[in-house]
Amino acid sequence: MTGAYNPARIGPAGTLRSDNLRRMPMRRTYLVSLFLLLESAAATLSVAQSADPDNCLLCHQFRGLSRYDRQRDELHVFFVDPSYMHDLAGPHARLACTDCHPREEVRVVPHAPVSRVDCTRTCHVAGASGVMTTFSHAGVAEALRGGVHDPREMRGLRFAEGPLLASGQSDCLYCHDEPVFRGIERALPQLTLFGDDALARCTTCHKDQLGVDVAYALKHVAARLQPARSTLEVAQVCAVCHSDPAFHAEPGRHDAVASYMRTFHGKAALLGDESTASCISCHASGGRDVHAMLAHTDPAAPTHTDRLATTCSTIACHPGASPSLADTGVHLDLAASRGTIEYLLAAAFILLTTLTFGPSAVLAVLELLQLVAGRESPRDEHVRELAQRLMSDPAGRRRLVRFTVPQRIQHWILAALFVLLVLTGFPMKFADQGWSAWLIRGFGGLAAARALHHWAGILLVLGFLGHMLHTMLLVARRSRRPGPDGRPAGLLSSLLALPMWMTLDDLRKLRHLLAYLFFLRSDRPKFGRFALKEKFEYIGVFWGTMILGVTGMILWGEQTASHLMSGRVFNLAAIAHTYEAFLALVHVGILHTYNVMLSPHVFPLSPATITGTTPPGELIEGHAAFVEDAARELGLRPHEEGGAT
Repeated sequence: MTGAYNPARIGPAGTLRSDNLRRMPMRRTYLVSLFLLLESAAATLSVAQSADPDNCLLCHQFRGLSRYDRQRDELHVFFVDPSYMHDLAGPHARLACTDCHPREEVRVVPHAPVSRVDCTRTCHVAGASGVMTTFSHAGVAEALRGGVHDPREMRGLRFAEGPLLASGQSDCLYCHDEPVFRGIERALPQLTLFGDDALARCTTCHKDQLGVDVAYALKHVAARLQPARSTLEVAQVCAVCHSDPAFHAEPGRHDAVASYMRTFHGKAALLGDESTASCISCHASGGRDVHAMLAHTDPAAPTHTDRLATTCSTIACHPGASPSLADTGVHLDLAASRGTIEYLLAAAFILLTTLTFGPSAVLAVLELLQLVAGRESPRDEHVRELAQRLMSDPAGRRRLVRFTVPQRIQHWILAALFVLLVLTGFPMKFADQGWSAWLIRGFGGLAAARALHHWAGILLVLGFLGHMLHTMLLVARRSRRPGPDGRPAGLLSSLLALPMWMTLDDLRKLRHLLAYLFFLRSDRPKFGRFALKEKFEYIGVFWGTMILGVTGMILWGEQTASHLMSGRVFNLAAIAHTYEAFLALVHVGILHTYNVMLSPHVFPLSPATITGTTPPGELIEGHAAFVEDAARELGLRPHEEGGAT
């Protein structure tokens, strides 16, 4: 009875067992009685200021107040948080307990069997002036009829764990629990600037002359100016039914909440964004009563085919968007969309990732095994000697620089933008992971992270366009130079002569490399200034940047883009953007990181990306032809071996 729960002392219906009292010493009994008296007096004083005229909190304020039902194997908890009433924390805080529980059932202790609460029962709300006002939720019950949440339909639903409500429970409990006011700061942030004096202007007239509890009324109004629940909480409420296996196993149903959580809106909700669209935003838009939610087949429903475009283009969502935006698959489920273009595109990217990363990873592992085994090509010693002679000469060192200063600057800008794009973009892909929310909070919230992602994307595209412009100017200059026959080389020939293009000779060297790695040849192929894997990575960055840039612009500017293309394109853009980003992360984060940082020849970082100087081990293994060409240009005699490539 002092707040500590002791089952040995509690009898049926929460009463003290008399045999336990009889075994107490008389002095101890007096002390317990005095303590109970003082505690009851303190509790009475604390509840006197609340809407608890029947003094129910005298007992129900203790957290341990509960009863175990042996027959049904259930624990009934009777605790009521007194701060809810004392702090006027919700709309029910001004109600007496007997407004919901019949007085004749609770007037004696222990209580008689208490009937289920009927939320549509007329209650009496006491104002600050003491005037009683009657109120009822009967209108809500009427609004539910005919909608998708009609109580007559809800009672007939089947769920995996059985009925959601016990017999006689109010239908409101399908979606509602004890309502609590949301913070006033979000609805009326200006009031927080004045501290305790924020309501002084209002209470001057309203407190005494009109008898209005200004603080409570303001909390109530502020609560109604914003959703009663956050976007994520709304999804959790809807998931009780819509994610139940037995519920969505019925024909024509699907796990709507799971598909919602895979969209941008759902992922934003997981990352704490409360401004993103919730289930209510679409299914009860336009200020409609959420209790009168209609099926999408109803012509009056905001999700009906004829009204969906208007629902999407509201000021709160996508103002100015074309009606075609409504064609976007909000509840798209790729696993259940076999045969569609969205499914085929996702499958194509998965196959592409497998076919590009898999062989590249195998080659990297095989090359590492050759290094661990200490295997060398017969020409390695001579290439090493040539490289040392070149590095000892200033002209030779300049000739062995594989990356110019502008190229190194572009590389590090690309690396910085890539890291920033990954850190701000992949939390959206894995929004359900704890590290994602932590990372987004580190950037200052989802809005700030998205802004950084957008600007990093813009800089990446501008850098790509700048690189292309520089390359084309270089090609144009070379096309005007005379060739061996004295005539200009031409644009096409100059374009194909760029060092990063893959040629037929590269494919022959790939075959040679495979033969060497599988011990079918004793010598490795000789690559020039850029090896085959570097050309492959360059081409990957080239076309990956284009895909990510184009799809990113489409997704970012969906309102403008909707006037130029079908809404279904947004599904394809989202799939391509996501899977291409994953493909880029896999290649750069694993293969490229190994090649330029973790490979034994360059560990901990290849200086070629900083000074332009390539380590001797990397020159010997990956750029032997480059070393020999440099030696030949400077008059050094390169190693020649019959049949070598």
